[in-house]
Amino acid sequence: MAQTLQSARLFSPSEQAGEPVPHTNTVTSLTESLRFLYFPVDRFPKVALCQINPTVGDLRNNAAKMIEWIKNATDRGAELIIFPELALTGYPPKDLLLKTRFLEEQRQRLTEIARITGDTPVIVGCVDFTPREEVQGQNLYDFSARVSARWQLFDSAAVLRDGKIERYIHKTHLSNYDAPRNTPTEESAPNSGSIIELKDGTKVGVTICEDIWVEEGPSAGMKAKGADLVVNISASPFYARKFQARLDLLSTRAKEAGLPLIYVNMIGGQDDLIFDGRSVVVDAGGRIVGLAKGFKEDLFIYNGEDKEVKPEIDELGEIWQALVLGLRDYVHKNGFEKVILGISGGIDSALVTALAADALGSENVLGLLMPSRYTSKQSLKDALLLCNNLGIKTEPISIDPLFETYLATLKDHFAGQEPDNTEQNIQARIRGNILMAFSNKFGHLVLATGNKSELAVGYATLYGDMAGGLAPIGDVPKTTVYELARWFNQREGTDQIPSGILGRAPSAELAPNQKDADDLPPYELLDQVLELYIEENLSSKEIIERGFDEELVRKVIRRVNRAEFKHRQAALVLKITPRAFGFGRRMPITNRYEG
Repeated sequence: MAQTLQSARLFSPSEQAGEPVPHTNTVTSLTESLRFLYFPVDRFPKVALCQINPTVGDLRNNAAKMIEWIKNATDRGAELIIFPELALTGYPPKDLLLKTRFLEEQRQRLTEIARITGDTPVIVGCVDFTPREEVQGQNLYDFSARVSARWQLFDSAAVLRDGKIERYIHKTHLSNYDAPRNTPTEESAPNSGSIIELKDGTKVGVTICEDIWVEEGPSAGMKAKGADLVVNISASPFYARKFQARLDLLSTRAKEAGLPLIYVNMIGGQDDLIFDGRSVVVDAGGRIVGLAKGFKEDLFIYNGEDKEVKPEIDELGEIWQALVLGLRDYVHKNGFEKVILGISGGIDSALVTALAADALGSENVLGLLMPSRYTSKQSLKDALLLCNNLGIKTEPISIDPLFETYLATLKDHFAGQEPDNTEQNIQARIRGNILMAFSNKFGHLVLATGNKSELAVGYATLYGDMAGGLAPIGDVPKTTVYELARWFNQREGTDQIPSGILGRAPSAELAPNQKDADDLPPYELLDQVLELYIEENLSSKEIIERGFDEELVRKVIRRVNRAEFKHRQAALVLKITPRAFGFGRRMPITNRYEG
């Protein structure tokens, strides 16, 4: 019976052509009845899933893009047009929502979009706001609190039709994790007035992002309200392994509701967050029957096809695409054209160089080779080979003269003190200064090249290798850095990242014969402990109980905690794990808890 259910067609060829089909036999009747298990409507409307890449605060251009896409979708016969959550403001708008003028202009732009609509409803993610007539439980003696108390703010889906804003549907459940509530004043609201009717009579229940992640959320009761299908508009940030969890969730919610579910997600990079798109259509049986592109804008038209889609998930490939998208959008949306970075001949700078070339084009990447007396000939050779392979322009600048000057300047002050990591860090800071000088002079954005493992335990130099405006791999563990590099070479069909870089033991090369392993546990072990402590939020006791050496665990956790002040001063990192150093992990710097 299960096989019969999976193979049941939604429409026969005659039905698709609009011809009447006599139901004269048992097989036909069975197929017709099963059809309603998947799509309990006489015909499925033609739906446009408008997976766009907005820019936060760019109300004019976001609205212009929506108008263009609405016209395109209408020309293609769409009967329902859907945009992602907060697509008009960009996501997340954060404290822009405390600016009255911003709210007013947003509504003005929404009105402009509405004017071009006809009888095809358009769902637009936006903010609804009303003056707060009564303020209870608010501190109105503090100025910032008074500003926050001006408006009731609602994460909303505006329904546009026949030239006007027909209604707002408010988000019911607010998230408070990772990409949390947009402002402290954002409010939830009962999911009332959430059923809209299309011109063919199809009734559509509308929900917003977190509403679909909550058990017994608004979608569960839509069928009882007369809905024929459920729509969820979303701005769901990417992290590795989330896509499969999202597919499983949507499948579960569709089956629970007994209705088809259309999920429209945002794409693009916004600060540290990356949105992967991959909007989905799920039938009432929980099958994925429509899937938009990943990490790209896509006007995806769904016609009611019943063919099941089985997405292939390449975990390293999607991490690569996410980092490329996040890097490109951060650079371009912040008004830069070119980037600059230090290329050492090590794996981290090699990976960031390859990502930058992929995201921006080799002609927009400048690499500085800044050898010191401790830089091996092999490292310099591999750095030059990498740049040649990728077509990157390079400029060699020896830092030894500057290093000598520093040592001479500090000689009398450091008399009687043995050389230590102070002298090592001076070299890193010289390199950071040179990179920032180039940035100031030529307007290039500096990319920091540190990875998550090193950043986590403080194995990075403030104002040195941590200098930069963006750290593309600051949320990528060291073991994953190697995996991504090998994935990239496999994609390219050649060793774009030289085998000499991949095969050499990690080293900062700031002292004779220095190796990372002199100061850190093996990365394969370190990364496991870091994942359990940072991403899964386990205590030292819980990690030790999983079989890890007690002394190792306590040493790693102590280093993570002591490095919190560095985490706060690090360049913005692109988030690709459930908990990155940034907005999603808010630990106190002054903190003596060692658990």
